[in-house]
Amino acid sequence: MSGKFCVLCGRQNVELIDSLCVDCYIKTKKLIEVPRKISGKYCKICGAQWVKGKWVRSSKTSLTSVVEDIIIRELGENVEINKNVDEFAFDVKNIWKDPSGHSFATIEFRGKIRGKPFSQEAIINLEMERVLCDSCFRKKTRYYEAIVQLRSKSKIGIDDKKRAFFESFFSTDIIDNISDIIEGKEGVDYYFMSKSTARKLITMISSIVNVEVNESYQNERMKNGKREAKLVISLRI
Repeated sequence: MSGKFCVLCGRQNVELIDSLCVDCYIKTKKLIEVPRKISGKYCKICGAQWVKGKWVRSSKTSLTSVVEDIIIRELGENVEINKNVDEFAFDVKNIWKDPSGHSFATIEFRGKIRGKPFSQEAIINLEMERVLCDSCFRKKTRYYEAIVQLRSKSKIGIDDKKRAFFESFFSTDIIDNISDIIEGKEGVDYYFMSKSTARKLITMISSIVNVEVNESYQNERMKNGKREAKLVISLRI
């Protein structure tokens, strides 16, 4: 036998990779190296993901999609690809549990070597923590750092138009920061989990319309050697 030939199947005059034809190379070589286990943590209420030491809000609409998002991110960072693979992609084919309740994901990998397509499947063990993110925990416990008291300049109580105008300034971040809303005879109280978010909202409104703003503090106490108090912002429109 003369010329180039595959040492496994004997085909002659074909393109070789490490003395193997492309077909035999795909059949015998490990093209994709994946982790045996993928770990992740996400909020069981809002779907926020724990990424590199902080909570990141997800645009996914279901918790299954959140888990898929974690799998895709972790695989993208940890998969090892054979140097001869020219094109590469993967999909989460299925997420399932065994009779013992352990979670797994079936992943389909696709690619090309020298123009020849290949596909492989891998089953990966999943260890997902379903917890409460900081924001949802604070909402659940009605934690707050600031109260914005919406009041009227002219009379007791706040009418629907003024309330709608005030709430028209609410962005998604502001809505996510509100832990409670209490309606009373004098107006509406909005409880914010962050002083800075409450102040940011008031600054934005004050720059556009003529309002009366007064700040005070309540429930002052010492914690870890620092003085803490709840911020109360009275906003009269």
